[in-house]
Amino acid sequence: MIYMHENNLIRKINNNYDGKGELLNKFYQEEYKNYYEKISKLDYASKDINVFKEAVNLIEEYLKKIDELSRQGVKSQSKFRSSVIEEISTYLFQNHHLITSGTFGIFNKNIFSGMKIDNHMHIDIIPKDVDFCIGKKVKVVIDDEQTKELIIPVVCVEVKTYLDATMFGEVQYSSKQIKNASPNAKTYVLMEYNSVAKEKIIAARYDNVLNEMFVLRADARSPLSERVLLDYYIEIENALKNTENVDDVVVPGKLINPS
Repeated sequence: MIYMHENNLIRKINNNYDGKGELLNKFYQEEYKNYYEKISKLDYASKDINVFKEAVNLIEEYLKKIDELSRQGVKSQSKFRSSVIEEISTYLFQNHHLITSGTFGIFNKNIFSGMKIDNHMHIDIIPKDVDFCIGKKVKVVIDDEQTKELIIPVVCVEVKTYLDATMFGEVQYSSKQIKNASPNAKTYVLMEYNSVAKEKIIAARYDNVLNEMFVLRADARSPLSERVLLDYYIEIENALKNTENVDDVVVPGKLINPS
């Protein structure tokens, strides 16, 4: 299982990041492990709003402790806060039956985003890193050469502390790459708060590049919304459920959007 925030902490402890290795190790042992134990055992599959309220309360309290690290000299470039938000998705879905059964896995690196022909006329796989992905690892043989391993995405999520116009353009481009390579993939954005102009958001509703964008706070100082976190869970769960449905074309009826 991939725990983005924990991995970030451990890597920086081992590297004595900015001379703060001892401080970060103390934080990891005393704060992170306590936070992980509480938030990972919640029953998200119940879709009980009170469970998600408890989750956002735990996240809020933990983020306050992350902010305290900043006041103790840990730079914002550490990406501790952003990796906390990335890790939420792992907690939400690590116990989903399609994950625990091994049908799908949780990934964030080397996601399949296309192929290209190199200078020697060989086929190269184009990999892409994303913040959170639920997908399936498969093996393929190309040009009768060695077997290659691909991670085919079902769900890809870009996670941001906040989203501005520049980052929005990058997210749209990334999403388009993923969908061009895997047309059935669903792409999302999960962010704390939004800084993209309303006009750009409205335009994005018609380009079909992103399936949805979830904003957890009204603004930087507002509390996290348990309702939005629950909506996010339901959206991703539905995307996973739809992979179990058998595709069919029924006539008479609607053919492109039958549901």
